[in-house]
Amino acid sequence: APFEFGVACEAFGLDRSDDGIPAFDFRIVTPDPGAVPSSMGFSVNVENDLSFAYEADLVIACPIPRETWADVDERVLDVVRHAAARDAWLLSVCSGSFVLAASGVLDGKCATTHWRYTDTMIGMYPQIDVDPDVLFVQTGRIITSAGTAAGLDASMHLLRQELGPEAANRIARRMVVP
Repeated sequence: APFEFGVACEAFGLDRSDDGIPAFDFRIVTPDPGAVPSSMGFSVNVENDLSFAYEADLVIACPIPRETWADVDERVLDVVRHAAARDAWLLSVCSGSFVLAASGVLDGKCATTHWRYTDTMIGMYPQIDVDPDVLFVQTGRIITSAGTAAGLDASMHLLRQELGPEAANRIARRMVVP
């Protein structure tokens, strides 16, 4: 989903060092580098495999096609589990929460996803306390967001925790969001 993918890129992928914000070593990864099709009829060429994700301080799960929610690539699930085990941040945007759910890292925790998909998530993962009425949920170092714009809110929430309110406000001002 291009917009949700763009949320992650905008929040964490831009060099804002001219605003006094530390630059992130942001990389887009995929199990099989090459053209990754979008839901809008174009592809994104991704050069990096999943290797970097095994050491990243933050792993972001963007939405995947609905038909793959019950069959997420095991290599991706391994990255998510490994990130959780080493206490890295995990952030899902919109239905990217299904990736985290499939990995088991949300078991016994509160989470959210887009309101259109909460009943599906509850049915697929009854061990997760799914809250359909919030913009995002943080449980420890895992943040799930309810939708596209909520992904921005969740990202700003994480940036505020990691960089402090002054830096988060500079980022928000540049992105023109609250």
